[in-house]
Amino acid sequence: MKVDLSSVESEPLGFDEKLSLSPDRLDEDQVAGAVEVRLVGTVRPMGDNFLVDGTFRASGPMACSRCLAPVPWQAEDRFSVEYRPGSAAPGEGEFVIDEGELDVAFLVDHELDLDDLAAEQVSLALPMRIVCDESCAGLCPRCGGNRNVEGACRCEPEIDPRWHALQDISGSNSAN
Repeated sequence: MKVDLSSVESEPLGFDEKLSLSPDRLDEDQVAGAVEVRLVGTVRPMGDNFLVDGTFRASGPMACSRCLAPVPWQAEDRFSVEYRPGSAAPGEGEFVIDEGELDVAFLVDHELDLDDLAAEQVSLALPMRIVCDESCAGLCPRCGGNRNVEGACRCEPEIDPRWHALQDISGSNSAN
């Protein structure tokens, strides 16, 4: 959803939206399904810029980083982002930004895209890794079976080739 900011001149504008973000808007390797987001905030004019303050509440399934099973996830946090006109954008390529400009974004056609704002805030809140259980054994690297499920992997344990020399020694001792 887009909010037209051309009418916001002196009075703050409030919003309260429920959005659904697909995994391709976030991190497809980590997000296992749609993430439901409630975004509540206000837009305040600051000269040519706008300050957007608010909160978000998000929930959805993440993929366990070991076995890929869906894991329920939720987050709630506050945000504050300064939006500047697109004409103030620094352009393409690499450029240096000050620490005070880390929470700055740029508008396109004087419109605030709440989907983009929600996707950014949820992406910042996503954990680096999530596991279904601390004892999760993960997937077998050879057959791909879930080692948490009995019988899903029937691979024989692989012996580290560095131990082969010791097997030869132990084999010669057992013949005596």
